[in-house]
Amino acid sequence: MTPRLPVRALSTPLSGLRYVSSASKSTLFAPKPGQPSTSTATSNPNAASSSKPHTSLPSSSRQGAEKVTRDVQAKGKGKSGPQPIPPLPRPLGVLQHPSSANKTWSQRKQELLDDDRHKAKRKALVKEATQGYFHDYNRAKGVGGGKLWIAPNVLIREDKALYFPDISGKSLLGNEVHTTDLLRGKVTLVSVIATRLSEEHEQSFTQPVLEDVAGHPEFNFVQINHQENKLKSLLVSFFISSLKRIVPEDRWGSYMISGGDWSSMDITSPLGIDNKLLGYIYLVDQNLKVRWAGCGTATPEESQALRRATAVLLRRISGGTEAKEDVSAKEGEVTV
Repeated sequence: MTPRLPVRALSTPLSGLRYVSSASKSTLFAPKPGQPSTSTATSNPNAASSSKPHTSLPSSSRQGAEKVTRDVQAKGKGKSGPQPIPPLPRPLGVLQHPSSANKTWSQRKQELLDDDRHKAKRKALVKEATQGYFHDYNRAKGVGGGKLWIAPNVLIREDKALYFPDISGKSLLGNEVHTTDLLRGKVTLVSVIATRLSEEHEQSFTQPVLEDVAGHPEFNFVQINHQENKLKSLLVSFFISSLKRIVPEDRWGSYMISGGDWSSMDITSPLGIDNKLLGYIYLVDQNLKVRWAGCGTATPEESQALRRATAVLLRRISGGTEAKEDVSAKEGEVTV
């Protein structure tokens, strides 16, 4: 017996189409008279495109596009490669002559009302907040060990040099000392260290110089151990006896431990301390002016430059031959 279709299926036109054979589909969807056949249009897909004229860019436009592509590729290659370490961009130090005397109330009030100081403090806080916790560590693992600049080959001109800021701390002898009192009247090599890595940087600069000027009465070596973290500073103070075994006894009075946060406007920024893991070396003359500065691991050229600069300053302060500034240190060569 032949099965009957449901009444609903027979009454619905779309449902009825389900039972139309594939052979009759072409008859159902046949084009109307005067309308082009779909099969003809689809059988040759390139027919319509072949009828259109072929257009191309002018030669000048093609050359311009190729030049832009080459420039972009060149810039991309330059960014991916290691960047060279720049030279020291400016003289380091502060404009005003430092003093070890305590600040008066009027001076403190002036600092509190100084808008420039507040702006610099906010800028330093924003910079610190936007940088990650391991920012200094990542930079120290970069090219050149995170070295910030290449030290100059010659002394910084005296009329362009700035003053070394006053930094206070406790010496290994237990008394409070200021850098202004330690540096005055002598040629001084100052090092700022905070980590074991910075101690290695310090030795790469200072060891050859200390061998050259051993026993010179006009030479002084000041080491500043800065511990920003108060807890770490307290721990360092507990190991004074260990430091005394490492540091020679004649340097106990010039080895100072400075704790707490240093002012960005007064100390760290003027001295170029932008990475707290590195070691920093400054050559200061008898007038408290920074005449040479280096950071990170010393290169052979930097080591020789520091030895020459120290010898020149010692010769001048000792009343020897008054050699003029090196010709290559004239104004305009580098900004130092």
